[in-house]
Amino acid sequence: MNPASGCRLSTLFSQYLQQTRAQNSFSSFISKRLQLVKVEDNVRRSTFQIPLHQSDCHAFAMPREGQHVHGGVITTVVEDATTMHICANDSRSRKAVSTDLNMSFVGVGKVGRTLQVDSSILKIGGVLGVAEAHVKDANSGKLIAVGRHTMMFIGEDNSATEFAASLNSVFDV
Repeated sequence: MNPASGCRLSTLFSQYLQQTRAQNSFSSFISKRLQLVKVEDNVRRSTFQIPLHQSDCHAFAMPREGQHVHGGVITTVVEDATTMHICANDSRSRKAVSTDLNMSFVGVGKVGRTLQVDSSILKIGGVLGVAEAHVKDANSGKLIAVGRHTMMFIGEDNSATEFAASLNSVFDV
């Protein structure tokens, strides 16, 4: 692992944790549990994990059926993980916005299990970045979903970490 590149993903991950909690954003229910597990191949591959809870279930999930996790939760985890991964690979450290996100579900996540998200960078260009994520049950290794995320870089150079630099001590996160 290149320490500078891995450090950039760790920095963005720390910022994500602070920002989602300080702003009480949509992703705050994910950020409280998401963990960056490892960064490899000069930050071209990363692994995240998240334990699944009852609150992640679809409204129609019944306990006797194994309490399946809502696909939107899995999609949000993939989007958040690949966003950080793509931005960490932009040599100009810009912010980015999603232009395409697609998911294929081939299994189900269940309450009490831990999801593992293995993200790989497919391309980082001057305007777009693309990552692919394989979501598996961390214990069994069973594939649950595959997602592909394309983002367009926006903003000034070195703007990806602006928020963290602007936090003041009123936020206890």
